Amino acid sequence: MKHTALVLLLLGAAAGVGYAQNNDSIVLDSLYIPESVRQLEEMEISAERPLYSVDGEKQMYNVGDDPSVQTGTASDALQNAPGVEVDAEGNITLRGSQSVEVWIDDRPSHLSGEALRQYIKTLPAGAIERIEVITNPSARYGGGGPVVNLVMRRKVKRNEFLSLGASGNLRPQVSPWASYVYTNKRFSINLYAEYDYSHTWTNQSGSSTLLTPAGDTSAMRSYTSRQDYYRHGSYLWLSGHYDIDTQRTVSFWGGAYPSLATCKGNTNMQWDERIYSPGDYSYRTAFSSRDVNWGTFGGVDYTHRFNDEGKQFWLQLGGNTHAYLLSESDETRTYDVLSTLDYATHDSYPSNSGVGLSAEGGYTLPFGQKWELEVGAAGDIGTPSHYAFTSDSIIDGVAVRDRLRSYEMSESSWSYSVYTTLLRRFGNLTVKLGFRAGHGHTEGTWNGHTSATVDRTIIEPLPSVHLTYRTKNMHNFSLSWTRRVAAPDADDLTSFITYGTENYSVGNPDLKTTVSQNLEGRWDKYFDGFGNVGAELFWRAEQDAISSIGDVAYSEVFGREVSFTMPHNIGDADLAGGTLNVTYRPTAFFNLRLSASAYNYHYRLMFRPGEWTEDAAWSGRLRLNAWAKLWKVLQVFGTVSYTTRQIAPMNIHEPTFRTDLGLSADLLDRKLSLYLNVKDVFGSDGEQWQTTNPYYQGGGRRTHGSQYMSLGLTLRFGKMELENMARTGGQN
Repeated sequence: MKHTALVLLLLGAAAGVGYAQNNDSIVLDSLYIPESVRQLEEMEISAERPLYSVDGEKQMYNVGDDPSVQTGTASDALQNAPGVEVDAEGNITLRGSQSVEVWIDDRPSHLSGEALRQYIKTLPAGAIERIEVITNPSARYGGGGPVVNLVMRRKVKRNEFLSLGASGNLRPQVSPWASYVYTNKRFSINLYAEYDYSHTWTNQSGSSTLLTPAGDTSAMRSYTSRQDYYRHGSYLWLSGHYDIDTQRTVSFWGGAYPSLATCKGNTNMQWDERIYSPGDYSYRTAFSSRDVNWGTFGGVDYTHRFNDEGKQFWLQLGGNTHAYLLSESDETRTYDVLSTLDYATHDSYPSNSGVGLSAEGGYTLPFGQKWELEVGAAGDIGTPSHYAFTSDSIIDGVAVRDRLRSYEMSESSWSYSVYTTLLRRFGNLTVKLGFRAGHGHTEGTWNGHTSATVDRTIIEPLPSVHLTYRTKNMHNFSLSWTRRVAAPDADDLTSFITYGTENYSVGNPDLKTTVSQNLEGRWDKYFDGFGNVGAELFWRAEQDAISSIGDVAYSEVFGREVSFTMPHNIGDADLAGGTLNVTYRPTAFFNLRLSASAYNYHYRLMFRPGEWTEDAAWSGRLRLNAWAKLWKVLQVFGTVSYTTRQIAPMNIHEPTFRTDLGLSADLLDRKLSLYLNVKDVFGSDGEQWQTTNPYYQGGGRRTHGSQYMSLGLTLRFGKMELENMARTGGQN
């Protein structure tokens, strides 16, 4: 006699039963089972795992439990992950930012650009178990930036397809590419190659007033400029995955990215000198540059899973190289009246190369279903790199070396760190503690001068705390705190002065390491038939934040007051505010997202000895995104964003507004894909700013060709088995 007791887990509606999700398992707390039920010969306990949940630092979307999205792609699934958006071209954003790391099975994907976009557009959603969104990463993640982690089902028996495509826009830009993917039970390989030609431009205008320490006007200037950038580049990618057996896996990846970039520009300048050589000057500058770059990267990952309970060891080795094969520029200046001041220069980098190596490993040890310990270590080293910059003045067609502006520089760096995290589950409460610490070292030498040598070692303690709690009614609460540091690099620390034609820049040997405290509190609730509602409060306090400040000083080289830039430590800087996120999701293939935030930014800066400046202001962002998939083949995208006035150290940025629209279609059983994007529909996206330094006042506006239309086409040949499984009702 067989009975089924559907009692118990309507997630314990009556008994208050809790559970914890650990990878693919669900662990139940203690249950009270009545005597009448205990007398049954056999009993089944069934539960519905929530579509959205939290655990540690992770917000999770359980793709495997959402049957309505199984016939789609990874791009479709990502549209439903908390805070994630994917546009018609396949670009991933998180909370409106594209600074997102995409990981696969808790490892960096090492995919970027078109390779990443095509991966998520061709990977079947049925291959994904869940998507983890990490906005405030723990000590486990060394970079500190937001992470989107795709956890795979690993049940692919055979996938093989070739994709050919091309995209382009009216700037113009043209990018043909090819991709090949092969997967069987134990082995997979991914080949990708693309060529890209693009033309982008920037228009800029502005004015500035330079004052002496006594407050007298030294000079006034205004300008207009245009720069056109042309790039020929390619990107080659190879990755593979091999299951040695059921416990051991080896993955590898590698790529190269050669490119040729040129730039042409001109500037019209009006100059009114008041104190030193008074007079009005007008001139036109023409500029051109050529750069040939070559870079490679690669690595290997070994993972050993000891059992089915999550115990595993992994080791990852990687490296990269970069080289400027050619880098040179030419500039001519022609005065309207004083032709005796006309000049021409030729600058070049005869050599510029470097090699970097990295290693990282970790060990995960669970203790039952409630405890989990992870320890790991990471290190990287940059072999000594050499940079040489030469500047020549062209006099009567003859190049004469400018000793003031020419220099040689060498730098090297290394770092290592160790980390540990401890996770403990108390029913529906999860506590995750983390700690990361290490050494970082950077040094550089300019022209062999001891006074310009940088040698700095940084110690980095990085603790983290993450708490999550889930109620019986599926309200998700999380609280996280992390400490992060950002060390200045060699260029920031040097006292060596780099001269331009009208200004100069210099480092600051007294810079301190930036320390930040990040606190986030969040509430989320998923409502069946509606979608997700969430609210968040955040606070970030930075001590000794580094910011490059524009200022004015008298220079003996120029014989007058000139502008210069120098990095400073901001004494205090903090950001506090809140965000409301609403996702209306009546079906798996439609959502409407609203994200609204308000925050207050405050800073206090000593930019000259004994002189402080301080400012604080409220700002806000509003972003509305709509996505729909119609008739299983057509996707419609729309995004409207608005940012109010914002402040930065000694700068004010005016409001910005932008609208993007897009269409994407999958035809012929997804063998053919097309997309159409219209960026910045109303041509309203531009940057306008004001400088608030009391000795260097002014402002400007910059536009960058943000309004354009782009088209793309993809042809695919082959078989995607998981997609066919999903269509016939295959479930995990």
